[in-house]
Amino acid sequence: MSLLTPAVAFGAALVLSVWLASGVWVNFDAHARGSDYPAVWGVLAPLSGIVLFYYLLWWRRGRSREWPPPRLERATATVVIAGLGGLVVGSLVSPPDPTSQLTTWPIAFAGCLPVAHWVVRTRFDAVAG
Repeated sequence: MSLLTPAVAFGAALVLSVWLASGVWVNFDAHARGSDYPAVWGVLAPLSGIVLFYYLLWWRRGRSREWPPPRLERATATVVIAGLGGLVVGSLVSPPDPTSQLTTWPIAFAGCLPVAHWVVRTRFDAVAG
């Protein structure tokens, strides 16, 4: 029996897409907040959860954005938030094996997209306004 079904392959591709989107979003955000090295943040943040948490919880504090987020940045933030929400929901409703989680996660991701869009729209409009 092969474990690589089309549903598992799609789930794995979605995981990689969300991982890439997190780096792109951090790069955009760091650039808008005046970082000298936004690409370094964009590469290191997805590679290490510690760097990502440091960026989100400490580095961003006290640094205001120089311009409002463009549409592409909002889209990447939406994908990242829906991906993390889908990961949490998928892990709660599926068995603990990776194959089941990779087949459940895309469905949870799709269910989290409207909520993530609302969160990004509300949060970014509050920051930009």
